Amino acid sequence: MQSNRIGNLLAGARFKANLTQAQLATKLGIRQNMISDYERGKRRLSPSMAKRIAEILHVKVDRLS
Repeated sequence: MQSNRIGNLLAGARFKANLTQAQLATKLGIRQNMISDYERGKRRLSPSMAKRIAEILHVKVDRLS
C-alpha cells in the first residue's frame, strides 16, 4: 500500500477541480471504486495514471507523487 499522503493530495486536487470520484473516474475510463482506492491508499497510483489524473485536474504530476 502507498502512503495516504498521496491519496489526500489527490482528493484535495479533485475537490478543487469540483469533481466527484465518479466524474473523475468517467474521464479516466475507470471505475469509481478505483479512485476511492487511490484516495484511501489501498491502490498504488502508477506514474502513467498519475500523469493522466494530473492533466485532468490541472495540477503538476509531481503534486501527486
